[in-house]
Amino acid sequence: MIQPIHLCIVGAGSCYTPELIDGILSREDADLPIASLRLMDTDPKRLAVMAGLSERMLRHRERGIPVRSGTRLEPLLEGANFVITQIRVGGMAARRLDETIPLRYGIIGQETTGPGGMCKALRTIPPMLDIARSVERVAPAAVILNYTNPSGIITEAVTRYTGARLVGLCSGMPGIRQELARRLGPRYPGLQTYCVGLNHLGFVHRILSEGRDVTGEAIERLCAEDEREATDNAEMALPRVTRALGAVPISYALYYLRRSDRLKEAADRKETRADTVARVEREILEESARPETVTRPEALDRRGGHGYAAITFSVLHAILHNTGDELAMSVPNRGAVAGIAADAAVEVVCRVDASGATPLPVGPIPPAFRGLVLAVKAYETLTVEAAVRRERRLVKQALVNDPLVGDLDVIDPLVEEMLAAHGLAFS
Repeated sequence: MIQPIHLCIVGAGSCYTPELIDGILSREDADLPIASLRLMDTDPKRLAVMAGLSERMLRHRERGIPVRSGTRLEPLLEGANFVITQIRVGGMAARRLDETIPLRYGIIGQETTGPGGMCKALRTIPPMLDIARSVERVAPAAVILNYTNPSGIITEAVTRYTGARLVGLCSGMPGIRQELARRLGPRYPGLQTYCVGLNHLGFVHRILSEGRDVTGEAIERLCAEDEREATDNAEMALPRVTRALGAVPISYALYYLRRSDRLKEAADRKETRADTVARVEREILEESARPETVTRPEALDRRGGHGYAAITFSVLHAILHNTGDELAMSVPNRGAVAGIAADAAVEVVCRVDASGATPLPVGPIPPAFRGLVLAVKAYETLTVEAAVRRERRLVKQALVNDPLVGDLDVIDPLVEEMLAAHGLAFS
């Protein structure tokens, strides 16, 4: 019999918290036996709103799960089995800087990629290491399910510098694999899909049907169908990109593969994504604070991140029930991908059971995108080291390796401006 679990959410003032509560309510008690829910956030006002909504949602569905909340983490970690982390250091104001400053230098501004993603990591790694060390002290057997971005870089930092058990989650690659199963499953029995790469730079590079490799024909079928029906899939890249690579990349890859188009799109945008999200989040918080709101806020549909709860509880279920399910996530490489250090994070399909997540062997990255992945991996590892050592030199080395930057004439003034804007004191 599965023992009831205690679940702690760090960053529970996030507008994604109702999505998680909705995910809990979508599963039966026997499947997800939660004995208590602990909500922690450093913002007491947002925490009070989301704790109140969580209690009302659970009560409305007659789920007797007690909810505790607070601004101090360690008391809420006592006895915890799983910890979900979803923090955003600096909020939307910091995200807006990440998006706008690089644009002034002719570089993509984005919250998980390029200089913006790097600065988000530099701000976020120190508090995530503190959180992980608290888990290690108070609840050493607990598994951290991390959604804090940039997820792959956070995964590498925490697993390299602490002993906490952490896996990096993202709805992007699981969403692609689910879409491929929907579209290809009827024609290819026993469909299996495998990916290689990094978080927000992943590629489904191998498609099997009952053990037979059907990658080439399956990709051609997908691309022909997308061209015929003018399919606009937010997660997957364009057909001509997929054909060129011989793999199905996540749409984030287009920041690298169609840079000029993405840069023009950002420059022409009337408001930043940060501004859009901030407006939507205000609506979510207003709706969540109303006493009559007892279900997932409707405004959350415009926030993005669909599938967030589904992958979270799929991973939790696989660990709790020792299923051995094959799920895509970010983990230390441990020899799965050739040419990448054992303690560097990769996003691959893992076998998930009571022992955690074990990456399945991949071998070499296909040459079509190997150089891109290895360059971005070097940028990620240097970003982790820069955050831990707080050295400007390492920040600049990270951007030298980033394919979106790579120009010291730009890097020197860009780094100085971004560090100053975020108040990051690096030697």
